Amino acid sequence: MIIGIVGSIASGKDTVADYLVKKGFRNFSHSDALRKIMRKEGIETTIQNMTEFGNNLRAEQGYGFLAKQILTEIGEGEDAVVTSIRQVGEIEYYRDNRADFYLLKLDAPKEVRLQRLLQRNRAGDIKSMAELDEIEAKQADGKNGAMNMNRCYELADSEIVNDGSFEDLYKKVDQLVEKLKND
Repeated sequence: MIIGIVGSIASGKDTVADYLVKKGFRNFSHSDALRKIMRKEGIETTIQNMTEFGNNLRAEQGYGFLAKQILTEIGEGEDAVVTSIRQVGEIEYYRDNRADFYLLKLDAPKEVRLQRLLQRNRAGDIKSMAELDEIEAKQADGKNGAMNMNRCYELADSEIVNDGSFEDLYKKVDQLVEKLKND
């Protein structure tokens, strides 16, 4: 099975992916694939640069480009988790090419997400609520070929709200995986 995760910035996508890896899943990230391409071209991997570069890449190569790259690495019947899905075309590519694809929306309250960003202090990360609002507004509606997070969220098969402890989150993930295995 392939569990795709679409989620807001700092909602816990990597945390869920890391947990699933411990459960035997392979982990793939659209953001990591994009960062790799950007580094080869000598472009700094800030969120703003990634947004712009990713939009340009998809406009040139197609909206399913990163999904196509990742899917070539996932074997039939292999359990995988794919994070940082930010385009409807990516979701469509997975669904068109893998019957075992399931899309999970992951979210958390904005204040919680900002606190996580400040704590992780990753280079290029958002440092204020105003900056978070600005970036999310740019990613929201797909105008001019940009990310269309709102539509991606609508296409999710289910949602997990990550507003508690790690243990709470892991329990929700375990319940989802068990459900998917039994369907």
